Amino acid sequence: MNKGYLKIIFLVLFAFFSIETSGQAKKPRVVVIPSDALLNQMGLLGATDDMGEINYLQHYKEAFLDTDFKACIAKISEMFNDRGFPLTMLEAELRRAQGKSIVIPVDIRLELNYKITKRGPQDILYFELTALDAYSSKQVGASSGQSKPAIGETKVNLLQEAVLDKIDKFALDIDNYFQTLASQGHESRLTIESEGSYNLNDVIDDVEDWLSNNCVNGAYSTDNVDEAIIQVSQAMMPLYGANGKALDARNFYKPLRDVLTAKGLNVKQKSSAATSSSGGGTLGDAYFVIE
Repeated sequence: MNKGYLKIIFLVLFAFFSIETSGQAKKPRVVVIPSDALLNQMGLLGATDDMGEINYLQHYKEAFLDTDFKACIAKISEMFNDRGFPLTMLEAELRRAQGKSIVIPVDIRLELNYKITKRGPQDILYFELTALDAYSSKQVGASSGQSKPAIGETKVNLLQEAVLDKIDKFALDIDNYFQTLASQGHESRLTIESEGSYNLNDVIDDVEDWLSNNCVNGAYSTDNVDEAIIQVSQAMMPLYGANGKALDARNFYKPLRDVLTAKGLNVKQKSSAATSSSGGGTLGDAYFVIE
C-alpha cells in the first residue's frame, strides 16, 4: 500500500474519531443531598416562625457525623459516578464553605430519603430519590422502591440492593432532560426593581430587546411591568457561555446590567436564593435594583 493511500486512511480515521469525540454529549453536574424528610427523621431539621411563615433550617453538616448516612450518600454518589455523571460532594462543599453561604455549581440536585422498617427479625429499606433542576427547582425525575427483607445487612447494602434495578432508568431520565436543556436552555427568572423615583417603563424596551437577542430561541415571558418593577420568567439561558463555562443567572444577566448602566442608571445586583452550601435555592434567579 503506497503512502498516499495510508495518508488518506489516516485522515479519514482521524476525522471519524474527532466527530465521535466532539459529538459526545455532556452529562449534568449532580450533587446528592438528604431530603428534609430524612433530616427530620435524623432530628436535624429545625424550624423558625417568621410572622406565621415557617422556615426550615437544614443541619447538613451534622448529618455527616452519622456514619450510616455518610455511607449511603457515598453509595448513591458512587452509583451515579459509575454512570458518567460529574459529581459534586456535599460534604466537601460544606467543609469549603466553613460556615459561609457559597454557590454549588450543579445542574441537578438529587434529594435522598430512606427509612428502615422491620418485619420480624428482618429489615426492609424503603428509598426515594427526587431529581430537582438546580436552576428552576422544578422536579425533573423521581424513583422509589424497597429492598428485599434481610437479616443483619447494613443500611448501605440494603440501599444499594433497593436502588440497583431502578437507577439506570432514573439516570437516563435525568440525562434526557439535560440533553433537552442543551437545545432549549435553562429556565431563569429576572426581577428589576426601582427603589427610587425612576420609572421602569422607560427601560422595558431595552430589557426585552436584550432578552430576545440573548435567550435561547428568543424565549422568555414578561409577567409584570409597571413603574416600580419588571418581572420576567421562563427566560431560557444557554447552558454554556462563549468561553465554554456553565452559565448561571448571575453571569448570564451581567451584560444586561451593563446595558442599563450605560444608560446612566445605578444598577445593583441583589443576592438571590442561589443554590448554596445548604443545598437549597436556585441558580436561575437574577435580581437587579435601580436606585
